Amino acid sequence: MKKIKTEMPPATTAVPPRREEMAVVTDLAEPLVGSSVEYGFLQADRALPQTIDDAERDFGEDIYDRMSNDAILGGAEAFLKVLALSVDISVVPCLEEPRPHHPTQMHAEYAKAVEAAEFCREFVDRLGVTDRPLRKILWDMLDAMRKGHRLAEIESEVAAEGPLKGFVVPRAIRPKPRRNYAFVLDEYNTFRGVIAVVPGVSIALRNGIVYGLAEIPNAIAPSKLLVLTFGGKDGDPRGQSWFRRAYDPWYRKQIVKPEAVKTAVQFGGGMITAIAPEDINQVNVQDPVSGKTVHIQTAIQSILQQLSNGGTATFPGGTKLEVHRPDSNGTYFEDFFDRCDREMVTTFLLSGRAMLEARHGSKADSAASQDVVDDLVQYVRHELCELLSLRLFRPFLELNFGSEFAQRYAPRASMLKMSRPDFAANATAVAALKTAGYLDPSQLADIDREILGLPERPVGGR
Repeated sequence: MKKIKTEMPPATTAVPPRREEMAVVTDLAEPLVGSSVEYGFLQADRALPQTIDDAERDFGEDIYDRMSNDAILGGAEAFLKVLALSVDISVVPCLEEPRPHHPTQMHAEYAKAVEAAEFCREFVDRLGVTDRPLRKILWDMLDAMRKGHRLAEIESEVAAEGPLKGFVVPRAIRPKPRRNYAFVLDEYNTFRGVIAVVPGVSIALRNGIVYGLAEIPNAIAPSKLLVLTFGGKDGDPRGQSWFRRAYDPWYRKQIVKPEAVKTAVQFGGGMITAIAPEDINQVNVQDPVSGKTVHIQTAIQSILQQLSNGGTATFPGGTKLEVHRPDSNGTYFEDFFDRCDREMVTTFLLSGRAMLEARHGSKADSAASQDVVDDLVQYVRHELCELLSLRLFRPFLELNFGSEFAQRYAPRASMLKMSRPDFAANATAVAALKTAGYLDPSQLADIDREILGLPERPVGGR
């Protein structure tokens, strides 16, 4: 038998040669992707609308101000403001104090940082004796939590006396109503300034494309402004209101409130009905209220109305009176309002336990709620300190000492304070380490500042 020779076909899955590709080269220093949604391709500035979201567009710019009149929601806002501003603002040098054995150059650098901090501390103290002290200004600026952002104008002057004599310093910081300005951004959402209502100059505000911003008489540069923003998408300086998530429970509460009042008025003392005797159903009598001749049932109804208003009444003999009370004692409305209040407080303070009594909670749950509120307070303080450090301290250092000095030695604002539970735990731990001999005296200054939140002890203190 003849043997058939077979051969395998040639392979058809060979590795293809590598395709030569040109590398994408991009300038790292310049922005490229447009940030404007409406005018993504145009290279032009644009003025933003004054409303910040759909709720303000649909229900008016004052919707969040009206919501703040609610006792619970407005109380939560005031509660957070009080906690955030319950500590003093301190001006801290940007460099750590060197130890005695450190090089002389480090001590010289630290001396310049202290000089910068002293300069900023002086004009902060100077603001404290104006008609608007810094704490009151910050209370006003924290409306940004409700309004999305808050803008203030910085007024400057050359100090005529005191340790700051001859220096350019802030004279006043004045928050402004939102209706008096419109933010202007470029195509990359870089803040270019505002177009504002300027008394005696112009009241014209714009919306949309803006050409030649520098030539507009009522355009104001960012260096003149202090802007505190919470949230915001794509770098939008208008921010986002913390009240937006609370709108739904707030609105449900407003709808049900009239019904609760109506129920309380109608059934608070019970509803009284009268059944007249059958033998007088066809009798006409004189109405004791109007004096007109009416049917006996109409007269009894008028007497019942007088009785329900707190008066006294007499009825024909044989009349039967019945008092009808509601099947519920009103707890439905209490539960409904409590649910709305908890939703509002939770959306604003991140924890309903922060203000409202727990129904089924434990001590651990209460401690966790306190930790959440502490973190939220620290976040708000951080935003305030960053605003002061970057938009107040550094610009005035640059005006008086130059940009290089400001860049290197600008101090930072601090509002450091431990919560009571954290302080107790940290103090106990530090005391145990000190007793065990684990801590070196050189570490105590850092422990006071970073862990206990206390003023540093003097050199040589124990």
